[in-house]
Amino acid sequence: MTKSFQKAMIISSVIYLVIGLVLVIWPDAARQIIIYAIGAAALLYGGYRIVDFFVRKEHLANTVQLGVALGIACLLLGLFLIFKVDLVVSLLAAVVGVAVIVDSVLRLQIALNLRYFGSVYWVVLLVTALVTLGFGILLLFNPFTAVRVATIVAGVLLLVDGGLTLWGVLQSQNSGPQRTTIVK
Repeated sequence: MTKSFQKAMIISSVIYLVIGLVLVIWPDAARQIIIYAIGAAALLYGGYRIVDFFVRKEHLANTVQLGVALGIACLLLGLFLIFKVDLVVSLLAAVVGVAVIVDSVLRLQIALNLRYFGSVYWVVLLVTALVTLGFGILLLFNPFTAVRVATIVAGVLLLVDGGLTLWGVLQSQNSGPQRTTIVK
């Protein structure tokens, strides 16, 4: 590994560790900050599109320009995200919950089909389908608890990933390149 690559890996590992800690320690605040940041980005982009439309001189008469419409849509989206954080969380959780429930029911049917055909792996698929079905129902009917748990799990996964990557880079630095000399 080159020194610049090792440095980049160490920096990304530390960033993962910090973000993971924030997600584990303050999951609700971290989630709100992420939604606020996305809302602010949408506001900035919407403002840019509107200003760009009126400032740019090379508009062609025979083309359709969507700068103002896209800008207004992004401004409205940004305002919605910033002022309705809890609603955004519950809407996203409900949409994901429905998708997880549908997927789980399909996997439940596949597990039952596997049982019918005599497969020994049907139980594993059945158990995972039932667990994810429970998670989907939780997302649908209790979104804030489910999203909080999912945020913490994401934080733990980032901590594990950052820690293992950092450990691997540090181990490769300690071992260094092995050089052998052949004497004739």
